[in-house]
Amino acid sequence: MNGTLIRRAVVVSLFLAVLVSPRAFAAARVFLSGTGIDAGDCSDAANPCRSLQYAIDQAAAGAEVVIVSSGGYGGATISKSITVNAPTGVIAFVGKTITVTIASSDTVTLRGLSMNGAVLGSLTNGIDFTAGGTLNVENTIISGFHQGIVDTAAGSKVWVHYCDVKNMYNGIYIYGASAIIENSRVVENSNIGVYAQVGSTVVVRNSVAQGNAVAGFLAQNATGGSTVLIVDSCVSTNNAYGLYSYQSAPGVATVRAGKNIVMNNATANLITFNGSSMISHGGNRIGGAAGGTTGFTGTEAQQ
Repeated sequence: MNGTLIRRAVVVSLFLAVLVSPRAFAAARVFLSGTGIDAGDCSDAANPCRSLQYAIDQAAAGAEVVIVSSGGYGGATISKSITVNAPTGVIAFVGKTITVTIASSDTVTLRGLSMNGAVLGSLTNGIDFTAGGTLNVENTIISGFHQGIVDTAAGSKVWVHYCDVKNMYNGIYIYGASAIIENSRVVENSNIGVYAQVGSTVVVRNSVAQGNAVAGFLAQNATGGSTVLIVDSCVSTNNAYGLYSYQSAPGVATVRAGKNIVMNNATANLITFNGSSMISHGGNRIGGAAGGTTGFTGTEAQQ
């Protein structure tokens, strides 16, 4: 082969290599702004994305989406580990559902969002966790949807920290999963504040349930297995019921309560139904309602 043919072969090989190589790599950090543009990979803070979904699509698994300025960002579907972070001082408005459908080994963190479904007339859930491993929701306000945070992902884990969940049907609804809710408020919902259903284990600590039309905290089970709701150092007031456990065979439902203020709930502070359990671990202050101070089915001493 002469020199000319060799040079041509090299040029063709390089051209083919360019064609088959990836056009771009997913970014480890993606920036999002109310004045951004959905173009490129948004890995440069000077050239941010405009919509939450586009930003998530550009990000690598395990990456962070940083919201650098206030704006409205739409909903999104998340299918990989990722962190969405709106720092203090940035109003990251989301008026549509964020759906989280991830693998059992994945973790999603949503931090600093302001979610209001009423603005767009949404009748869906605010954050809808349908499959996967772990979801963290931190420093977030959710209102105006049908339900605020919903976890129906079997065997999953939810962590809720410093959140306000209000003015919906149910505030936080956990079905067949585990959750820890700390330093949060579930208020003025038309049904339940924190609702633990069918085989869930839910711990609520240092939180407030106020003005919910049916119950502040409810454990319910109507199928096999056991639902356990642990309420510690919380306030439940001005609901119809403060603490509520409800079961029907073959399900078992238990509320465990310690160091709570459960007062001034309209119908009863404490209620059990159909053989369900409500166990006091001590330090509860109960009173100021038609149901008075009765309702515990047993006590367990603190160790």
